[in-house]
Order: sequence, then structure tokens, then C-alpha cells
Amino acid sequence: MSRRGKVIIGVILALPLLAAAGLFFALPRIDLAGIATSRATAALGRGLTIESLRVTPGRSIAVVLRGVRLENIEGGSAPAMMELAGAEAELDLVALLRGTILVRRLHADGFTLLLERAADRRANWHFGPRPETPPPPGPPARNLPAILDFRMTGSEIVFRTTSGARLTTRLETAGFTAADAAARVTLRAEGSYNAVPVVLEGGLGSFDQLHDAATPFPMNLRATARDTAMLFEGTGTDPLNFDGLDGRLTLAASTPHAILAMAGAGETAGPDVPVELAGHFTRQGDLWRLRDATGTLDGAAVTAPLLELAEGGRGQPDRIVARMDFAHLDVNRLLGPDDGAQGRGDADIPLVVPERPDPVFDIEASARELTYARLRGTEAHARLEVAPGRMTLHEARVTAFGAHLAGSAELLPAPRGARVRADITLREGNIDSLRRAFGLRALPVAGRINADIAAGGEAATVNAVTRQARISAVVSLSGGTIAREVIEMASTDIRALFRTSRGTTPVSCLLAAVDITAGVGRAAPLRIRAGTGTISGIATFDLNRETLDLIIGSQSDTTDFFALDIPVQVRGSFDDPSIAPADWSRAARDRMARNEMAPLPANLRAIAQRNPCYRGQGPGR
Repeated sequence: MSRRGKVIIGVILALPLLAAAGLFFALPRIDLAGIATSRATAALGRGLTIESLRVTPGRSIAVVLRGVRLENIEGGSAPAMMELAGAEAELDLVALLRGTILVRRLHADGFTLLLERAADRRANWHFGPRPETPPPPGPPARNLPAILDFRMTGSEIVFRTTSGARLTTRLETAGFTAADAAARVTLRAEGSYNAVPVVLEGGLGSFDQLHDAATPFPMNLRATARDTAMLFEGTGTDPLNFDGLDGRLTLAASTPHAILAMAGAGETAGPDVPVELAGHFTRQGDLWRLRDATGTLDGAAVTAPLLELAEGGRGQPDRIVARMDFAHLDVNRLLGPDDGAQGRGDADIPLVVPERPDPVFDIEASARELTYARLRGTEAHARLEVAPGRMTLHEARVTAFGAHLAGSAELLPAPRGARVRADITLREGNIDSLRRAFGLRALPVAGRINADIAAGGEAATVNAVTRQARISAVVSLSGGTIAREVIEMASTDIRALFRTSRGTTPVSCLLAAVDITAGVGRAAPLRIRAGTGTISGIATFDLNRETLDLIIGSQSDTTDFFALDIPVQVRGSFDDPSIAPADWSRAARDRMARNEMAPLPANLRAIAQRNPCYRGQGPGR
């Protein structure tokens, strides 16, 4: 071959190399934004724009990106799902030629991300058309490139719940590092969650472990916010979506202020009490669950067999289920108003029944010791359900005032808070303990008292509804005793002029039908049948002013020869009433003879009519 031919062939062979060399040197001056925009838009099925994209080849390929914007799904709350002010990256050329992506450095700034679901529950982080067939079972692929040095500044991630609430995570600085793809990843981030400063740090598995979808990915993360620390030690099958989690979760806080502030309750919401809780935590898709948790609340032991959050489906609210047991639950200390040096005052829980609550609740709790307002109880238990337009209290019970109290209640929306209807039973109540609770002086009656109660009213708080409610009750006693002198006094026994009767006489029955409105009420009939006679009466009283007006008289056919059967009136304050002969009018005697009864619901009226004392005749004429 001639020299000229060799030159021509050499030039032809050199042309690709010269073109590659020219491209190598010219590439940094070429903006690839247009090409990348069109290809990314086609791949994602959603509009994406890039202001600038420049690549500098070399053993480490440098990439500089500016002004990225990804459109949101149709029906989203904002036009853009993601925006990025700028990013710089270095990719390993040798790894790229081997078919893997190894990013030696990636620094980003001004990244914002909005995560939400549309009204039809479509997630905006899912791209492309919906698959016609569900994905195969098993953990999702983990295709994130290995990034050995990552740093992000001035960024924000917002998660919008189905109810429209915005949960905002602000990242002032965030980053992680790893020596190589097989080394453990160290992570640290500083920022805030719902304006509460938070630091997140910990260790993760390696990128090699991340790419092995068949193996749960190790995750040990610790988040601190003010005086609060939360630690997760476990694994995740889908760590990129913080899903498939399984491990131990530990919470420790000297006060719940930070936790409540992150939940949107305000900077200083909640009491200054420490809380600790640790248990087995899992997340599988829409279900977040903490099981078999133990800890303390204000120094008292607490267990939580189940704490669960189920994210709502299409058009449905989230649902919270809680099952908790407390050794001692002082609601005054937790929810009462701050009275300064005097500590916390009596708690008064607001009554609000939302028409469309999100989340809805199913909470069941028990306490060996309970304090609420002026109630001091033991062995308390209750279950509360919050549903759209309705709150229901099931299975509520407590031992207090020497009695076993149980009942249920239903709350409906009302202009002044809630409309409440409740049914309550009191069993085996100690009369002496009950009279002390209501500020009454010592009573000459002993025994165990029972009551069936129906209450209803409308108010803005629990304490207000107890003061303003319409209350109907039937009170009974059997197997008790009454002082003999009471029977003699009520019957005006002439022997009481010459001696003081000693001892007690058995009570065969007691009946009081009571009707109260806003603390003012009456009892009719009021009847006690004892071994030495039967006394009947009617009473009015004012619980607000702690006063009463009671007229009692004996039934002449039940007393002996010496009884004059003159009625007695007890009037005045609970703790020091006056006692004097009463003017028992014919009209009043007729009312007692007719067994006039205070207005009661049908079920309570039936209970009263079954009482043996109901059929007793009125006082003697």
C-alpha cells in the first residue's frame, strides 16, 4: 500500500478518536438540559423542567444541575411536587463502565418535596401508568445508587395527610457518608419537624446490603428534640419509603412538650411530667403498630399492649387504636390548669364532637388509681370511640366514694359543645363515704346503698355537664340499719321526752326517687321502712348552695302506742340544718298517700315500683 493510502486509512481510523476527543473537551460547554428534560418527562410520565445540566468527563465525571422542577399529579394541592435549586455530583467512571453507579460526592441545595395523595388515593410519588397486574410478592427492588458522600442544605419535605394537614420537615443540613459500598453508612441531619428543632443521627447498613432486596436492611436511628429522644433499632424491607419496619422503639422525654408541639398542640402544651415507653414497633404499608410497650408516666408504671395507626383508604379518615394500662393516672396533673405555685388545678375535659374527625379513635384504658377533678378512684376502666358525629363511652367503671360506679354515655354535636346522654349504676355504696363526698353531716343510717341513674345535658366541658345536667335517680338500700331515735323523732314518740333511745333497728327497705336539674332537685317519694316503723317524706335540695328542705313523717299504722305521728322538717345547710316540727298539710299527706313520684324515665320508674317500699302508705292522718 502506498504511503498516501496509509495516511488516508490512518485519518479515517483517527476520526472517531478525534471526534471523541473533541466531544470530551467540548462537553462541559454543552448544556444537556433539553435532552435530559425530554427523556425524563417521557420516563416519568409527568412534566419535568431543567434550567441547566452540564457534564465534565474524566475518571470522576462531574455533573452540575440547576433549576429542576417536577410537576405534581392532577388533583394535587400544589403545581409542583419537587423543586431543586442546584446540585453537584461526581460519578466514578470505572464503576459506570462496569454497569453500576457509584456516586463519590453529591451535594444539593434548595430541595423541596411535597408528598400527598389525590382524592382517589393516588400517591404522587408513584410514576407512570398504573400496572394492570399487581407487583409480585416480596420486598420491592432497591435501586438507589451507592452514594459515598451526600450533603443537603436549605431543604424541606412536606407530607400532606388526607385531612389536609401539612407535616413539615425542614432540613438545614443533612448528610451521610460511607467509606465504600460495603461499609456501614453514618447519617446525621439537623432541622425541624413542624417548627420543633430535631436532630437525627445513626447508622445504617451498607449500600451492598441495600441492593440485596431479599435481606432486611439494618437501621439504627436516634432522633432528639429538646428534652425528647426516640430510638429505633431494627430493620426495614423498604427503607427508601420507611416501610417494612420491624424493631424496638424507645421514647424518653422529661416533658411531652416537644411531642405535643410536633403534633400541632402548641409550644407549651402539656404538663411538666416525664414519660418513657419502649416496645416492638412495626410498619407494614398503611399500618403503624407498637405492641407490648412498657414504661412510666410521671414516675408511675404504664403498659401499652397496643398502639396502632391505620392510614385511611380513599375518602376515609385515619384510625387510631390504643389499649393502655396505668398504675396511677392523675388527670388533674396531666390536663388541669396551671395554678402556679399551687400546681395543677382540677382538670375539665372539653366536649367537642367533630362531624368529620380525622383521625377517628378507639381507646381503651384502665388505671389502678385514678384522679380526675375531685374524684379519687381505684380500678378504673373505660373505652372511648370517636366516630363521625358521635362519641361513645363504653364499659366505664370505677370504684370511688366507697361505691362501685359503672355506666355508658353517648355524645352528639351541639352548639354549646356536646349533647350528652348517660346511664350510670352505683352499687354497694358506703353511706358514710358518700355523705362525706357531698359535704353532709353524719347520718343515722348505715348500710350499702344502690342507685340507678340517667343523666342528660348539653355543655362545653365534662365538669359543666355534670353541673348542668338533668339527672334522674332511684336510690335503694337493704340490709342496713337506722338509729332508733330517728324513728321516734319522726313519729314524735312521747317517750323521747323522758329518755334517749339507744341502738339501731334494721332497715328492711329504702326508696328515694330523685329528679335534679342544674343541681336543684327534689326527692319523692322518700321512704324508709324499719323494724320500729316506717317514715316517709318529700325533699327539695340545691347542690350548688348545699341546702335542703326535708319533711318526714311516720306512718301511723307502723308505729306503736306512744307515737304522736307529728311530721318533722329538716331545713338549712347540708352540714348544719335545723330540725323542728313541720306543718304537714292535708295536700302533702294526699301526695304521699298517692305515692307521687318525681318524673323519671320509664326504666327508672319500673325499678322504683319494684322496690318493697314503693307500696307503703303515706304518713298517718
